[in-house]
Amino acid sequence: MRLPILLLTLAVMVPATIYWKHPVRDANQEVKYQLKLITDALNNKDIELFEKLVNVFDRYAEPILGVYASEAGYIVYASKTADGGLYAMGRLVSLPDRFTFKWELNAESPSGYKLVECRELF
Repeated sequence: MRLPILLLTLAVMVPATIYWKHPVRDANQEVKYQLKLITDALNNKDIELFEKLVNVFDRYAEPILGVYASEAGYIVYASKTADGGLYAMGRLVSLPDRFTFKWELNAESPSGYKLVECRELF
């Protein structure tokens, strides 16, 4: 009799857990989502959202993000760092240029991450 009650209790509790509502994404999906949020903020000229998503805006960031906004680039490698951040390497479709992106966890960002580095590799 105890086993059916235990199973019934678990069946009721499972849909209430946060893990079912927010599934864990792999690093590649998370990077694509972050880039989409940033490019949407750029395209919609939403300065407040952009400032929450991007920490530094160096001379490389604008053209690189513009490439990903036009979908002329793709992500080659993405991984989660030990401190919970994200690291990604991307390429252009037609050129051998490579770019790196680094995100850190940030409580103020709506996505939970903030872009802190965007570099072109030579």
